Amino acid sequence: TANDKFEAEIAICYDKGYNENCISFVNNIRTIDGGTHEAGFKAGLTRSIVKYVRDNANAREKDTKITGEDVREGLCGVISLKVPDPQFEGQTKMKLGNSEIKPIVESIVYEGILKFLQENPGEAKKILQKIVISAMAREASRKARELVRKRSEVEDFLVAGKLADCSEKKPEK
Repeated sequence: TANDKFEAEIAICYDKGYNENCISFVNNIRTIDGGTHEAGFKAGLTRSIVKYVRDNANAREKDTKITGEDVREGLCGVISLKVPDPQFEGQTKMKLGNSEIKPIVESIVYEGILKFLQENPGEAKKILQKIVISAMAREASRKARELVRKRSEVEDFLVAGKLADCSEKKPEK
């Protein structure tokens, strides 16, 4: 999309993998460390998916807490911005610092993704399933970690109690 000040082109696709791969550019300069445009993209994407889940998912899916990490699992994204006066952080131009860019990109992504999901229910269902499964797996992993830690604490306590050093010299005691 474009307005008087800048032009933004954003392309995304989900694959069957688990890694996030996001590449961003400002005025054809690769911003390896991201910046405000990438932060806006991620915020808008997460907001739109969470809203779509809240409005369209079944009861089980609605109960699942979805994070930005879940939304970006398996995501490939390219962000290209044309900005008249980019402000990069550092001399290497690896990160965009224009604070006014984040809310604009977030709004564009939010509206665009929401519109796509509403107009393409088949694709939206596939994306939704992938994200909900990711959230459920993350939650199951967290619970498993907590259980292992609790068991470890209990075992440490029991072992410490069973193997206490002897303090008496007389065998009858």
